[in-house]
Amino acid sequence: MERLILNAREERRLLRGHAWCYRNECASIPECEDGDVVDVYSSDRRFVGRGFFQAEGGIAVRIMARHQAVVNETFIEERVAEAHAFRKRLFPGQNVYRWVFGESDGLPGLVADRYGAVVAVQTSCAFYGRHLDALAKAFLVQDGIEGVRLQVNHNVSRTGVVPEPIEVVVDGIRASVSLDCGQKTGLFLDQRANWSEVGRFAPGVRVLDGYCYRGMWSVHAAMAGACDVLGVDTSASAIEAANAAAVLNNVADRCRFECADVAEVLARGEKYGVIILDPPAFAKSRGREDRALGLYQALNKAALQALEPGGILITSSCSHFVARDAFFEALKRAACAAQRTALILDTRGASPDHPVLLAMPETAYLKCAVLRVL
Repeated sequence: MERLILNAREERRLLRGHAWCYRNECASIPECEDGDVVDVYSSDRRFVGRGFFQAEGGIAVRIMARHQAVVNETFIEERVAEAHAFRKRLFPGQNVYRWVFGESDGLPGLVADRYGAVVAVQTSCAFYGRHLDALAKAFLVQDGIEGVRLQVNHNVSRTGVVPEPIEVVVDGIRASVSLDCGQKTGLFLDQRANWSEVGRFAPGVRVLDGYCYRGMWSVHAAMAGACDVLGVDTSASAIEAANAAAVLNNVADRCRFECADVAEVLARGEKYGVIILDPPAFAKSRGREDRALGLYQALNKAALQALEPGGILITSSCSHFVARDAFFEALKRAACAAQRTALILDTRGASPDHPVLLAMPETAYLKCAVLRVL
């Protein structure tokens, strides 16, 4: 096994459970190929962990094991099975959930979502590209799985039966999921536990669903009794899917969807009882935090101004590089700029099928705030 040696004292964060060994922490890096399994040692030759090497980027090794386990087909199958057992406890009797959440499930750099009998798997890591057959088998041996769609960067392969699209039921809401035309793996399941929050405040009011994507927030609001729901997204295909979701769930009479810029819709001067903001990541790389915070502040200011007195703002950030405290500071500044008083009713994160690895704050990327605005 090739050995990567760390600089002095750089092992401390890894020994506490972090799963990323950065390139600038290394005293020596062995000559190996992208995706090779390597061992990480401290400067005094103490074993730290075993993982796979990445030839590019700031992360040199993603740690998979804290002991010298044999990383093979059995290793992958055991990790997939363990993750599956936990999700079945979280969602008994259901068949839509995030099955594997990367580092938190011991398969760093890998995400897998289940949609009924199909699993959608995505990664950018060469290690998994070398083990496609093992990955497919690990999911297919689990009860109820008939097909696996594997995407490594832009390369897609399918094993078994993978229909397109797939119709599923998520917490009583019907949805048609496209694995080929949608974003990520089909639905943004990290917001699953938060979608129902809108139901507490939607009855009898007008709702604006900003960045509605496939309409899950909108449909929840309409089914909870909203008198009118406007979903907005810049993606024409997302608007088409959101309209289809409203029809599937018999709420098309109260839902309308528009392909437009959210900021422009907020600037029209219309008032709403509830506004939902679930934008894409504004900071997609390190060093763009300040720009992202400015965008969050401006967007939320406009939403606060568009709310009726006593209205509810449900606002989120999925920017990995924007810290929770910084996001809430941006919300505070937005409220001040809008001259509105905002009360925090709840602060939330991702659904529990996206568990946060305590030693890796990076896995707690989603921030969601529920505000009452006076």
